[in-house]
Formats: sequence, C-alpha cells, structure tokens
Amino acid sequence: MKAGGESMDRKYAVQGIIGCLLFGLGDWLLGYVDPGKIDGDTFYFISAGHGAEYADWKITVTLAAAVIGVLFFQQGFVHIADIMKDDRDRAGAQRVFTFMTFGWLIIHFVVAANVWGYSYACRAYGSEQAALLSAGMNKVFAPCLYLAYFIAAVALIDLVIVTARGRTILKRREAFFTPLTWIVVIGAVALLLPASPFSKGLYTFCMNGGMLVWFVRLLFVKGEDRCLPWFPKGQ
Repeated sequence: MKAGGESMDRKYAVQGIIGCLLFGLGDWLLGYVDPGKIDGDTFYFISAGHGAEYADWKITVTLAAAVIGVLFFQQGFVHIADIMKDDRDRAGAQRVFTFMTFGWLIIHFVVAANVWGYSYACRAYGSEQAALLSAGMNKVFAPCLYLAYFIAAVALIDLVIVTARGRTILKRREAFFTPLTWIVVIGAVALLLPASPFSKGLYTFCMNGGMLVWFVRLLFVKGEDRCLPWFPKGQ
C-alpha cells in the first residue's frame, strides 16, 4: 500500500466536481420555487412553489441526475482519504466518506420524495390533504434525514480537524477553506438575500456548492511541503 498523500489522482477531484454538478442540478430543480410559507406542519423544505403546479419532470430529472451523479460523487468523496499522510487516517477517512456518500444520497432522495408527495397530493386531493400527507411523511422520514445530516457533519468537521492538525498533505491554513467553510458561506449569502426562488435555490445548493468549490480548489492548491501529485515537482 502506498503511504497516504502519495497516490491521489486528479481524476478523483474531477469526478467529485461532476458529481456535485449533477446533484446540484437536482438542488436547483427542487429549490428554485416560490419560497412562500404554507399553512400546516409540513416537511421543512416544502414551500408554496411545491404545490399543484410543480412539474413531475423536475423530480424525474432530479432523481436521474442523483443516480448518475453518485457514481462520480462516490469516487470523489472516498478518495479524499488520499490526501491523508498516515495510512490509519487514510483508512478511517475512506470509511467516513463512504458513509457520507450514502448519507448525501439519502438526503437528496428524502427531500425529492417529500416534494413529489406534497405536489401530487395537492393536485389529487387539495392543499389541506397534501399538508396532512406531508406532516405524516415528515414523521417517517425525519429520523433518517437527521442521521444523514449528522453523518455528513461528522465527516466535514473531521476534515477540518485533520487538516488543521497537519495530518494531510495540505497546508494547515487550508482548514479555513474546507467544504464546510464554503457551505456556510453559500448558505449565509442565500439567507441574506431577499426571499425569492433564487435565494431558496441557492440555499438548497449550498452543500453541493460547497463541495464543488473545494474540489475545484483542490485542483490548484499546493501541499504543505510539496506540490500535490498532479503538479510537476518544483512548481
């Protein structure tokens, strides 16, 4: 086995970028809607724009993009472990980011299922029954959703910690520029913008957007005491 930090390949960052773009497409299809609040104890993501006029094709494209995107996403996520210096850290990171891949997919599918359920019920039974259905679905899906968010948070925070402690081939200061930083920045910008389909879409996109920025940055950033493997020595 090669030592950690010696075998990362540029193609994994590129695959991570492709995965983020495909998942991000779904984010915008789900989130670029009227953000107005609706009556009732519905799923947290549901807003006025997810009613009877929300098109079914958006869910189809969202799910199809996720099915294809996870094939790329998984490669990008798991090979984040390749920037670890120590083989034990590398093995641990592979497990953590594998779990994170599944968690990411679960979040995407749960949100899509709830949006479709509410929209279909609005068309078939009316908004009041749709709200009741959404509340019931929320109770069923919420535990899985919270667990998936927790797994993602653990993985992202762990990446900050190991980078700050100098246990990756990245410079320690890169701990300020991990995916978590970009997720927070994009999410904060979305919250500061006036409520609109764009601000809701941007907020929905913040997780995949944050990962996208980091993967792109990873293609150019230099390591602690050497260039990353795809940079010629001496640059």
